[in-house]
Amino acid sequence: MLESQTVKEKNILVLASNSPRRQQLLALGGWKFNVLVADVDESLQPREAPGDYVQRVAEMKARTSAEKSHNAGVVIAADTAVVDGGEILGKPLDESDAVRMLKRQP
Repeated sequence: MLESQTVKEKNILVLASNSPRRQQLLALGGWKFNVLVADVDESLQPREAPGDYVQRVAEMKARTSAEKSHNAGVVIAADTAVVDGGEILGKPLDESDAVRMLKRQP
């Protein structure tokens, strides 16, 4: 868990993601927030477990967005990975790559 601060009325939520779904979820909850996308290297490290990977990337996004916002808000960051048989599949390059991923055999 990263450092945290007490959430108060005056705190600003900062979403460290350009994900439309994450933005929609916050909006549905009635939260007011700013989007501050963190451009971080999402490369997989050698022999990195999927859980360690998403935690590391989410933490990098949170720290980068906090620095960009000068720690002026509560930062929410997350990462998602599709894993099949312990292998992180990554983002498909195009539609045909997405179809290939979905048709993978165990």
